[in-house]
Formats: sequence, C-alpha cells, structure tokens
Amino acid sequence: MRCVVASTAVTWEDAPRGVDESIKSAQIASLTGLRGFAALMVVLIHVSVLTEYSWLGIPDYGPVSLFVLSGFLLYRPWARWALGTAVRPSVRTFAFRRVARIFPAYLVVLFLVTLVHPPARPDGIAHWLRTVSLTWIYHRGDWRASMQHTWSLGTELSWYVVLPIIGLLVGVLARRRSPRAAFWSSATILACALPISFTWRWWVDTEDLGRLFTYSYWLPGYLFCFAGGALVAHAVEANRAGVASLPRLRRTASDPWAVLVLALAFALLGTSALGVPNDFSEAIGLEAHLLRASCATLVALTLLVGAVLGPPRSPLNRALGTRAMTALGRWSYGIYLWHLPVIAILAPEVSFPAGPVGLVWRLTLTLAIAVPLSAATYAWVERPTIAWSRGFFQPRDREKTEPSTASASTAAQPTSPEPTAHRSDRAAE
Repeated sequence: MRCVVASTAVTWEDAPRGVDESIKSAQIASLTGLRGFAALMVVLIHVSVLTEYSWLGIPDYGPVSLFVLSGFLLYRPWARWALGTAVRPSVRTFAFRRVARIFPAYLVVLFLVTLVHPPARPDGIAHWLRTVSLTWIYHRGDWRASMQHTWSLGTELSWYVVLPIIGLLVGVLARRRSPRAAFWSSATILACALPISFTWRWWVDTEDLGRLFTYSYWLPGYLFCFAGGALVAHAVEANRAGVASLPRLRRTASDPWAVLVLALAFALLGTSALGVPNDFSEAIGLEAHLLRASCATLVALTLLVGAVLGPPRSPLNRALGTRAMTALGRWSYGIYLWHLPVIAILAPEVSFPAGPVGLVWRLTLTLAIAVPLSAATYAWVERPTIAWSRGFFQPRDREKTEPSTASASTAAQPTSPEPTAHRSDRAAE
C-alpha cells in the first residue's frame, strides 16, 4: 500500500521525515497551548461563578477539553496497531507511566493544601485512602469543596483502565479486516460511546442520582468525550497510513477562520438560554446538561482538529503557539490542581469589590498565586517524574515498540532513536 505522508505532528517522534522542524515545533506548540487554554477556562468558570458574571466562560469546557485531548493522545498508539502500522502498545508501560504522570503532583498538592487548609482534610483513614487513590468519587459524601475539582482525575483514571480494553477489542476486530474496513469498523465501535454516555446520563437523571454528586461524574457520563478524541486520533492515523483521505475535514481545518467560527458558534449555543448559565444548580434539567456537555465537546473537538490538521500559520495555531500559551500548557496540570484550593483559601480572607473590578481582581489574584505554584510543581515534581517514568522500561520497550522496517504500511519513522511510546503525551505535558 502506498503511504500518504502528511505534515501533521503532535510529537517529535511521530512527525514524518523531511518536514521542517519549525513546522513540527509549531504544531506541537499548538496542542500544548490548547491545554493551557483549557486550564484558563477552568479558572475563569470557578472564579466567575462567585460573582454576578457567572455566564462568563464555556460551561463544562475545561474538563471536557482535557478529556478529549487525553482520548486523542493516548489512543494514537492503539489506532496505529489497529490499522497495522505499528505493534501493540505495552499495557504495563502505559499503566506505569500514567500513574507516574497523575499521582506525584496530585499528592504534593493534596498534602500541602490539607496542611494549611483544615476544611480540605479527609475524615478518618478510609476517607484518606479514598482521597489519596482518587476513588472518593465512588463514595457518597467524601468530597471537600477545595478539592472538589479532582473528580475529573478520578474519571481520567477510569479512562486509563478502560482504554487498553477498548484498544484491544477494536484492534483485534479491525486487524482481521482490510485496512479500509478496519478504519470504519473501529470508528463505529468508538462512536458507540455517544449512546452509552447519553443513556447513563438519562439513567442518573431518571433515578435522581445526581443529588449524590458523584454518579454524574463517573466515566460512562464522559466516555463520549474521550472517544471523540480517540476518533480524531484514529482519523489522523488512517490519513497518514493512506486508508482515509479526509478531504472535507482537512479543507475545513485549513481555512484560516472556519475552525474559530465553528468553535464560537458551538460555544454560544452552549452558553445560551437553552444551555442555562453556569451556576452549578442541581435544578438544571437533563436536556440542558446534555446540551452543555455536547457543545463543550464540539468546541473541544473543533479546536483539536484545527490544532492538529490546520496550518501552523493559521490564527488559531499562532495564538495557541505563543510562548505564554505553551508555558501555561506545560503548567496546566498544576494550574488545574492549585486554582480551586487557592480560591477556597482566599475566600474568607480577602474582601473583593462588586462589579467587573471584583471579577478582574479575583481572577488576577488567583492566577498570580496558582501559576507560580504550578510552575514550581512542574519543575520540581512533574518534570523529574516524567523523565524517570520514560526511562524505566526504555531498554525493553525499544525492542518491543520499534516496527519492522519490512512493513510497507508504516507511515513514518521516528525522527529520533527514542521510541514514540516514550513521548506519546509530550504535547499534553
């Protein structure tokens, strides 16, 4: 099969040979900046809801965008295997690196916050164990206001458990078929996440389980977000392998303004009266919740497609690729972890004026504290543990993950000796 070499890259290793390094850098920076934008939107939502401007921001976009990015980045090795362009990913290595990526920074923030902010402390050994393991979302009444946002980490961990199962199922079924049939059968299986998520949310609403808080945030309710990112990864890999050309998608992504207009349209729909302003009210009906989540996911998918398939000099990619946005993207996990404890700690200590001045003051003060803490956490905790986890299985994984040079379906070779699996989430860090 003749391979179609595209210029799209999200890591240094999976970029085709012959592509200018400045283009690869721009594309990687765009995806990193996308995480920074998602983190800023989370902060804006949590700050604005404390003011009379709760309508600011895109409801649900922050965590949903991070779920979409996780689905895209982590499913790519499985998509390659399903399409026959790479060997099967190592589940052991995947699990080890995911744990090393999530827990060190989380535990540091948790213990520091509980040290200085007593209301954040769990009650008893069992509660501590559930909090430390991020399984508190499965137990009623365990949440603490200052660490409530970590529900998304529990959902993310559930995705880490389910992803290899989905990847193996899709891969086994797809590899028995022709490449084109494999592409469509895999896409169909991933698309089944949408009815699963909507059925789960309907069941939670019908049985009035939302009042228990955590049921709404379990993986089934957000599976379609992860699967949406996985579908984009699947389409990108199929395009690189010459299985699917995606002319309409690439044409839309190449338009300088089409991606931004579409994302804005979905955002306006999600923040309209149909979606109900973001006031975290439990009285919001099922239809509004579904519209919010759907619009947030569509915004996230639209921006992801623009970042991955769009030209490096598009308005979107130039904005996402700035030094400020890429720095925020590198620190995004820390920003996500630190911002809500900062808000909770400041609330009883600082008096904020009303009106737009109060909103700007709250937002500025929160970021002024959370961003430096996040930068320090990245430098002293995240970055060392990421480097350590990459090297842990490196010698053995190099033998397992390097595809055979005799394979005619391999779309592109890595641009460095380090196997792609070692930096599969470089743009997410």
